[in-house]
Amino acid sequence: MPARASAKAPKVVVIGGQFAGRKAARLLQRDFDVTLVDAKGVWEYTPGILRCLVEPGTSRHMVLAQPPGTLTACATGFEIEEVDDGGEVTGVELSDGSKLPADFVILATGSSYASPVKTSQLEASSVEKRREELARGNATLEAASSVLVVGGGTVGVELAAEIVGKYRAAKKVTLVTPADRLLERMPEQAGKLALKWLKSNGVRVILKDRVSDWGGAPVDDSVLAPGGGAYVVKTAGGKTIEADVVYPCVGGAPAAAPAKKSIGSAMGIKGDVHVDSAMRITGMTNVFAAGDCADTHVGEERTAFTADLNAIAAAANVKNLRRGRSLQAYPNVVTGWSRVPVIAVVSLYKWYAVMQFNRVVIGGKFPAVVKWFLETMQIAVARGTWGAAFVWDAIEKVTVALGRFLFTKEDESGSVPGLELMKSISKNPPVAPA
Repeated sequence: MPARASAKAPKVVVIGGQFAGRKAARLLQRDFDVTLVDAKGVWEYTPGILRCLVEPGTSRHMVLAQPPGTLTACATGFEIEEVDDGGEVTGVELSDGSKLPADFVILATGSSYASPVKTSQLEASSVEKRREELARGNATLEAASSVLVVGGGTVGVELAAEIVGKYRAAKKVTLVTPADRLLERMPEQAGKLALKWLKSNGVRVILKDRVSDWGGAPVDDSVLAPGGGAYVVKTAGGKTIEADVVYPCVGGAPAAAPAKKSIGSAMGIKGDVHVDSAMRITGMTNVFAAGDCADTHVGEERTAFTADLNAIAAAANVKNLRRGRSLQAYPNVVTGWSRVPVIAVVSLYKWYAVMQFNRVVIGGKFPAVVKWFLETMQIAVARGTWGAAFVWDAIEKVTVALGRFLFTKEDESGSVPGLELMKSISKNPPVAPA
């Protein structure tokens, strides 16, 4: 890790210690006096956290402590002075009443989701508490013989796949979604591949229907039906589904509490913060946002990959401000053009996945290997493994470069160049994940 800047360097407060926050802090710590503030004190590999519900032992490497020097505290608002160009934050207010002086702020508070996908702990936690929470989630699942997953997006599909992949016929799994296909934010082929895999593994998939009566099941948590009974869930289409446990997987919500209190005019209707082309929060001169809490207006999916790209742009423009240079627009400052590569991998248990790379969608073992590799590298970076950050940064640069040119358009025959090669690799992967 690079050495920290001297105490005389400009002060940067980064709020949020997950993907975007840690990336931004790492990129700035050589030239700035950086304070990373995280409300929970825990880092977790969110894209793989569902595996912990079926195999709780995996939380040993999925859930880690924040790096030394991280301030475990809840940021509640900003101290703002009015300047010619708008508001300038001079300090970050904490829940204990104290304030952190700041020359620059990066808000990277992420998003919330129903437990146990994301922790229900709203304040300072610990690695042990989060692992215990996931273990309780596993105990709930172990005790259930029937499961209902509500939602056909990435989380719902991956959760249903994890459960049926681990328990097979021992648990009756039903998935309900109001959409006419699965993974509706990805190309149609991705949904078809996921549907085929789930059905072939015994999942009952109900499309174009929505839950009208949850039967007493909580919509923000997943707990066993009381008294050893089952929740009787009803759909608008007239179906009745009995399930011992119900998992609401209907999307997360951006979490931007410090901005909501102090910069309400910059808040979007979904709870995210509006940013300009340079990733600055609207109306502010020295406050940037990155990750799930930021509305970048470029139509990108909220993933760990795009969170990193947001952080790179925000960090670059903090440096530009300090040096008196013009701010650079996102995503051009990162990708070299006006678009963000579309990269997504949806796991269907351990040995199968669906991957989208721009216009190409493939399913099979190769995408599963890709996700396993990405997980391994990102966890190594989070652990502070020597050289991992350098390798990961290089991988991101190569991915961005490839994403600019590969599979971006169809050729004259209507096919996507390179697709057959990708399919061939998928059928014959170099290695299969354990």
